[in-house]
Amino acid sequence: MKALKIVIIILVVLIAIILIPPLFMPSQMFIERSAVLKAQPEVIWDQVNCLKNWEKWDVWHQDTNLVGSYEGHECGEGAKNIWNYKDREEGGSQTIVEVRKYEYIKTLLDFQEMGTADAEMMLEKVEEGTKVTWNLRSDSPYPLMRWVHTLMVVPNVKKSYDEGLVNLNELTKDMKLEPKYETGEITEKEVTSFNALVIRTKCTMEEMGDKMGQVMGALMAYSGKLGIQMTGPPFSIWYEWESDVFEFDSGIPVPGKIIGKGEIKSIETYGGKVLHVTHTGSYESTHYSWEALNEHQEKNNLETNGDPWEVYITNPMAEPDQTKWVTELYLPVK
Repeated sequence: MKALKIVIIILVVLIAIILIPPLFMPSQMFIERSAVLKAQPEVIWDQVNCLKNWEKWDVWHQDTNLVGSYEGHECGEGAKNIWNYKDREEGGSQTIVEVRKYEYIKTLLDFQEMGTADAEMMLEKVEEGTKVTWNLRSDSPYPLMRWVHTLMVVPNVKKSYDEGLVNLNELTKDMKLEPKYETGEITEKEVTSFNALVIRTKCTMEEMGDKMGQVMGALMAYSGKLGIQMTGPPFSIWYEWESDVFEFDSGIPVPGKIIGKGEIKSIETYGGKVLHVTHTGSYESTHYSWEALNEHQEKNNLETNGDPWEVYITNPMAEPDQTKWVTELYLPVK
């Protein structure tokens, strides 16, 4: 009997040790780590918004015992990463469920029998670069999971988050922002000449934005004074672009031949065969589409037949998102 009592006491003590401490443990696990990264939010964004890129910096994705695959969108809301272990029949998934561009990402983590969790990553622009805050939140059922979370999950996640943020900083600190653009289909077509008012400009790349703005303002003021309406979007004809100084006409289409004044000249544009492509993106990224146009010309042995020009379809004042700006590119050919 004495031995039985000792066994019972030991069992009661063990049960108490297992059951009582979890009463004082949180019913929800919450882990949050943060670090200031040197890169700007726009540079860091693709590395966190595209789940495939997590393989470059996230400690979890670098576990050689995992086999991963991807479903849904490549980036953003709906992107999904699925993983399985090589040595056991377990796995899980991570799905992006909410994004605010350059600011916030929320993912849902499904650990199958181990439950689910929500993870958030916040990007805040600061003077030194970007403050990245990364958290994980999951329910802690009483009593076993509270022990598991407290003794195993919390310290491991803190360590992996800290290492992941260090890796992310190393990856992005010298990374250049890739321009977002799209080059449409290149086609051969015939265009009709039109009348226009233009101003010739010579300037550096750094001066170009201000110069174009001044020129367009002068042209609009002159046409308004004459009571003339533009018959199409503004454009630029390029004469010199190989050196540090660019030379070009900036102009507006007008109805018929209008007499210019001073630096404002009246011209009739090219008419005939051209190579044409639609570029979507910032003005700084149009050179990628020009390169594609020139490669097409060389590949098809087409001879240049005049000066190239751009037509600016999107009004930057009405659309602040430069990735949505549309520019039509034209290259005269024989």
